[in-house]
Amino acid sequence: MNSNNIKQIVEAADLLHRTLRKLVVSGQGIHAETIIAAAARMAGTMLFRSFSPTFDHLPPGTVVLSDLGNEQGPVLLSTMFATLKQLGHDDIDEQRLGGATDTTAQSQLSLSETQTILEPWYRKTMEVCRLSFRDTAAAAAMATALQIHDCRSVLQVHSGCAIAIHGMVESLKTVPQPLAAAS
Repeated sequence: MNSNNIKQIVEAADLLHRTLRKLVVSGQGIHAETIIAAAARMAGTMLFRSFSPTFDHLPPGTVVLSDLGNEQGPVLLSTMFATLKQLGHDDIDEQRLGGATDTTAQSQLSLSETQTILEPWYRKTMEVCRLSFRDTAAAAAMATALQIHDCRSVLQVHSGCAIAIHGMVESLKTVPQPLAAAS
């Protein structure tokens, strides 16, 4: 994350947060596990896109274990946790999250469905805010923290964090759907 464009990243996080709340709803309203998983998956997807030319020859859904993902993925998590701390959640035990049982399996959308629905909007936000894929991933990690915070009355913050971690890791290690054009 470049300190020269922090303002654009924060603005993008707000746009992504509001977009998620409009696009990831069902007839019953917002499903906490689904919106958190979607936000986190898109953070990982956008980061994967920043180094995906290396993997463009692989079919979507292929699991990729890369040094780039291992090096840059923790930055997304740090951004999410820092945002949560700013929102007043400074009691999160990050060490305990490793044994959490909450995963993206509780989401009502698959990874590919999430990418198909949301990536055009994330790309448009990236374009409007003049951000790179990596900076958009940081904004998406912030938006993930905002979703966790917003859902705290129906889903414990610890559970939301566990779902988010799984979503980020899952999407950061999976070849995404073909790049969708921005609308």
